[in-house]
Order: sequence, then structure tokens, then C-alpha cells
Amino acid sequence: MARQWIMHSLRFGVHLTVLPVVDLVKAGVFAEKSGFDSVWIPDHFTDLPPSGDKVDPWVVLTAIGVQSSHVMLCTDVTDVLRCQPTKISHIIATLDDLTDGRAALGVGAGELMNLAAYGLPWEDPDTRIERLREAIQVIRLIWKSNRSNPVDFEGKFYKLNKAWLDQKPKQPSPPIYVGALGAHRSLRLVGEVADGWKPWLNTPETFQQRLKIIEEAANKAGRDINTIDRVAFLFVAATDDPWIKKKAVDTVKPEILMLTHKKVLKKLGFEVSIPPESTYAYQKSQPTGEVVSLVSREAQKMPDSVAEQFLGVGTPEEIIDRVERFVRAGATHIVIKDIVGLYISASLDR
Repeated sequence: MARQWIMHSLRFGVHLTVLPVVDLVKAGVFAEKSGFDSVWIPDHFTDLPPSGDKVDPWVVLTAIGVQSSHVMLCTDVTDVLRCQPTKISHIIATLDDLTDGRAALGVGAGELMNLAAYGLPWEDPDTRIERLREAIQVIRLIWKSNRSNPVDFEGKFYKLNKAWLDQKPKQPSPPIYVGALGAHRSLRLVGEVADGWKPWLNTPETFQQRLKIIEEAANKAGRDINTIDRVAFLFVAATDDPWIKKKAVDTVKPEILMLTHKKVLKKLGFEVSIPPESTYAYQKSQPTGEVVSLVSREAQKMPDSVAEQFLGVGTPEEIIDRVERFVRAGATHIVIKDIVGLYISASLDR
């Protein structure tokens, strides 16, 4: 029987990257055995170190899916320029059928590093959000189509002319999570059309502030915020070893710097000194040695006390406290990424 995954109770997921592809599959299967509700795999050709995002997520999620029975399988996230919406709907429908209704789709507006080098356009923010909105419409329309009920669509970016998909998903419409970091336009899109919100780094306070924007947009669209799954992403390092804790915090500082607006960091106690003309924001940068060095040097200046506000680092009790703060801020789904297992252990092995 197909499952409907948008629920009101708290769920836990795991974000998988860095590991060799065979180990990613093993980790996904183990996540289900360990009680996790969802597995998330990024969809990038390349990424900035130390993230290590590189695998095709659908291949890995399929391998996990055939060796598991109940864990939800989702990308984190697929952009609609690298994969045409009808093809995305076809992949999801097939995976959903294969796994008895466990597929979900994470979609976003893309990053320069995964577009420009491959001959794909890097559009302005408004255009990318408009394209993403249309793509979501097309994907849902195609899922509803069949030979006796083909669909038409006339948009700015996509067109359907009596189109249908023979492969049907097990779920009537698999849930769609929109990856929205902090820009108001993308947060509003979540509230207007998404089944779930998949952000990246937040403090409990920024999570709550951004969720208010989503809720306002949902209300205007006549939607109930309780029908939207709100994911809090959390880097985790369970340790009482001071050296490992320090290493874990330092490892994530570059991502915090690239994914957090200067104004937010200044309010938390860290003033970024990178000149305005230097492009280092995650969505707008290329994964070059120059960018990596620039970000690494600046990240070293970030106080641990600032970085730790974005992380779950320390004893189990401290991590539980951080999770509870996100739940109080409105999270319904906690997705963790293990810093020690994915990053520190790998660096020690080398």
C-alpha cells in the first residue's frame, strides 16, 4: 500500500555524502535499521570541499530502496536545469513504484558551479525561481496524466502538448520539497506550492524567522502550514573529546561562511572581512582553488561560539537540546549529517 509521507509527528533523517558509492548504499540501508525515517542524497556534479557531493543520487537511492522497506528516499536537491521536469517525474514515478511509495523529490534553483561549466545558463534569481515554479507544475501534471487523459501546459519555460506518462508513481503525487536557503523569493515559493521545506544551515532563530516567511506565503495562498513538512538540517558530532569537537566545528566553518549572509553572522558576533567584490557565496561560486583558499582563510577567523550556534556538537544531551530548540522553532523533520563519521574519520584514514 502506498504511503503518504507528509505527517505531523517528528521524523528523523540522515544526509549522506563523501563516502564511496558502495558505502553510501550501505549507510542508507543501515540508517533504516537504526530507526531513521528518511535518507537524503545531494544532486551535484561537483561541490566545494569538504562536502564531497558527486554521486548520481537516483542510482544510489534505488540501490538503497531495493534493500530497505520503509525509509523515505529523497534528493537534496535536484535542479531543474540539469534535468528536464518530465524526466524528473519519470525517474521519481519509477522509483516510487519500485519502493512501494517511498520516493520524494527535493528540487531547487541550482548553483553556478553545477551549471556554467557544463554549458547551462546561470539565470537571475527571479528567473530561476519562476522556472522552478513552472517545473513543479509540470511534474505534478505529468504524474496525473495517462493515455486517456493527456495534459497540456503553456508556460514561459516549458510546454506540454497532449503529453502523458505511462509509468505511474505508487503515491498519487510524491511529496516535493523545495530547497530554500534564505532568500525571501524562494521561501515564499515553499509556502505557496511545496509539500516540504528543505533548508541548509540555520540557527534555531534563523529557522524560525524564515519559517514565518513561509507561513505568511502559505496563508496568502490559502494553505495550512501544518501540511508543509519543515526540515531542520543539522551537522552533528557526538563527542566529549575536545580535539574532535574543535576539529568538527572548524570543518563546517567554511560552509557556514558561504551559506550565511554577512548581516546574520555580524549579528551573531562575527564580522566578515572579505571584500564585497569577491564572490564566495555558495550558490554563486565556482569550486576553484582560489575560492576554497579565500573561504578557508576567512573561516579560520570565525569564533567557535558563532559556528556552534548552527551545529549539534558535544554530548548526546547537548545535541538533544539543540534538536529540541529546532522543534520549538517549528521543525517537523530533523535531518542530520555526521561530521565525525563523514569528514574527520575520512581525513584520518588518509
